Amino acid sequence: MSYVVLARKYRPQNFDEVYAQEHVTTILKNAISLDRLAHALLFSGSRGVGKTSMARILAKSLNCIKGVTSSPCNECDNCLEITNGTSTDVIEIDGASHTSVEDIRDLQKELMYSASKSEFKIYIIDEVHMLSKNAFNALLKTLEEPPSQVIFIFATTEPHKVLPTIISRCQRYDFKKIPVEDIVKRLDYICQKEELSIEKEALYIIAKKAEGSLRDALSLTDQLLATSKESITTNDVLSLFGIVHNDVFKKITLYLHDKKTAAIITLIHSLLDKGNDLQEFLGGYLDYLRNLLLIKTNVPLPELPHSIKQDIQEITTLFSEDTILYIMAILIKAKNEIRYFSNPNLLIEMTFIKLAKMEEMKSVEELLDKLCNHTHNLQTPSTQSMHKRPEYYQKGKNEDTVKEPKSPKLQYSQITDEIFSKEKNALLSTINESLPFAAQYFSNLTLEKVEGKKMSFCTNTQLSLDYLNRERDKISKIISRYFGLDLFLSFSLNKSEAIPNETRKKNNSPSLNDIKRYSPDIAQFIHDSKAKVTHIKKKRFD
Repeated sequence: MSYVVLARKYRPQNFDEVYAQEHVTTILKNAISLDRLAHALLFSGSRGVGKTSMARILAKSLNCIKGVTSSPCNECDNCLEITNGTSTDVIEIDGASHTSVEDIRDLQKELMYSASKSEFKIYIIDEVHMLSKNAFNALLKTLEEPPSQVIFIFATTEPHKVLPTIISRCQRYDFKKIPVEDIVKRLDYICQKEELSIEKEALYIIAKKAEGSLRDALSLTDQLLATSKESITTNDVLSLFGIVHNDVFKKITLYLHDKKTAAIITLIHSLLDKGNDLQEFLGGYLDYLRNLLLIKTNVPLPELPHSIKQDIQEITTLFSEDTILYIMAILIKAKNEIRYFSNPNLLIEMTFIKLAKMEEMKSVEELLDKLCNHTHNLQTPSTQSMHKRPEYYQKGKNEDTVKEPKSPKLQYSQITDEIFSKEKNALLSTINESLPFAAQYFSNLTLEKVEGKKMSFCTNTQLSLDYLNRERDKISKIISRYFGLDLFLSFSLNKSEAIPNETRKKNNSPSLNDIKRYSPDIAQFIHDSKAKVTHIKKKRFD
């Protein structure tokens, strides 16, 4: 067959044609110009980013008949032979099929012979990480002190598998994945050369699917050329490669917002009937949600086509950032579990039903919060009405939202011990309207002294002290509004009743006694189940 695939036909032939690897090409060109090129180089990076092409370009730069240059002519016999892979002085070795010590010994024997018609004898070993440990060790001495006219170029997709002793003897160059916009530009150029009309959005889809590999993108374009169509649309690309369109992801997002569970499951079933891969579907939807989240947070996405960006912009107000992150976390978990699940369709259905009903679900923290409040109410019946959740404290609100009285309830010129004792119960009810946990702790405080507008309180536990200090500004604001004064509060620990430091963990997690003091039910559960408390989110527990 005479047909040459696009990946070979449009392979870079000089440093300037290598895409998105300027950090490598610049150094190599300067090293050649200054005659400071190392005798061993290691090119590492993912597939299809130009490692082997760069090795061939470097070989041509060193062995061009016109002399060592950073701009090989690509016309002389040496350049053409290297391009075609027929040069006797540039030996390309597949590391996967030459893994033994014997192969390295054969290579060492060849090093005794000089180049036949070139200045340098160059060995390009692809996928060098496939060599055995013994083969690597056999290569060490030769690699450290090779003959003056021998240069080694290693290429690998898994540099972590190469022995550190080998890497230390090489100059390492890490090739990065090619950005989407660069792949789109290259594909657009090649499609024009091949007289193939293709939509811009279709090129973007191909570039995304290639995952940073220009060779993969060209292979996908080869498949499009085989359709024999003069014009390729976005739908042609989606149909050929089994990719789900962004319109489908938009529908699912709208259905999640409207809690249309049946519509979501029906839409997913239609995708499965068309043969779409579940992993591809979940990966595509996660990418869509990522774009939604970044656009919502005003992060620029230059590689995203304007039409797609504008379409996503329309639905950014449907969910908060926290909700989008929650959806993504659930989908990531499902994507990881689906490969081990015997019935993946069931797992997908369960996942999206859960997401559609996420507004009805309660977090563990909210349940613990209610349990703590219920337990405290049982312990102190006299203050039961104080801990009733006000109407404004609904799902989606938290204790960071402080509801202040519209105007001062009282007007005093100063605060005394007698005034505070008289107003304490009413004050606790006012605090409880905005900060229920703060009211619980505040009810157990001892007023130590009052100096002008400064009120000093003592507490018996480090746990309550930490919480009260953290919420000091909010509590001070509420009490100041209550008394009609600008008051300053300070809290300290009652040393005589404080829990010894040695009973507390280094991470400041409360002990079982701390937990029992405020929630005997939770403490009993921990004791009966022999559970280990490793971390408690104090803001919710307190």
